Amino acid sequence: MKEIRAALEHNYELEEVYIDDKYKTAFPEKEFDQVSVTILKHDLFSRLVYREDASYILAVLKEPVLDLSQIQLPENPLIIILENIEKPGNLGALLRTCDAVGADAVILSQDHHNFFHPNVIRSSVGTVFSNQIAYAGAEEIKLWCKENNIKVYAAALQTDKFYTDMDYTSGTAFVFGAEDTGLTKFWREAADRIIKIPMLGHNDSLNVSVSAAVLLYEVVRQRGQ
Repeated sequence: MKEIRAALEHNYELEEVYIDDKYKTAFPEKEFDQVSVTILKHDLFSRLVYREDASYILAVLKEPVLDLSQIQLPENPLIIILENIEKPGNLGALLRTCDAVGADAVILSQDHHNFFHPNVIRSSVGTVFSNQIAYAGAEEIKLWCKENNIKVYAAALQTDKFYTDMDYTSGTAFVFGAEDTGLTKFWREAADRIIKIPMLGHNDSLNVSVSAAVLLYEVVRQRGQ
């Protein structure tokens, strides 16, 4: 229910609702009086949902248009660009962080992941619906950032500049890649600057959602929020 309510609060269109008859007494009927509601036997409902006994309600929402033209930008926006993120759970956790810092948009530059994968929705705790999100090609994103005066910072190891060396008070975009292979050559060359997080142990990478949190909260600190 938390995720469904988050979607409705952010203007996602609800099309259908299915309820597990085992838990139908818990169903808040007044919230869904404008949509078709179907009661299903427990064994059938359990086969439809992603995880058995994870919920008593299944909602079908209309997927919105997710392109760059739909993103509304304030002055000095904060954008996250993602390339080849390995796991839907990592994407969901990152969306949760973006919601926490008030980021202005999250953009997937490749088609390897879907914003509405069940693991993304669950691990984002519904913040996939509260963030502005979009899909776009890498070249399109690069041009869009330039047109909107957004400086692009690529998080990678191939630099001697730490993330704390930069000024993020103007329009800022961070690009993150896969944990195992990092960013592609395109984004390493397209970025205005490459920055890194200090790694003082034996490992040379952090979980992408952790890396994003480190950089995003530096922006919050610099902007006095």
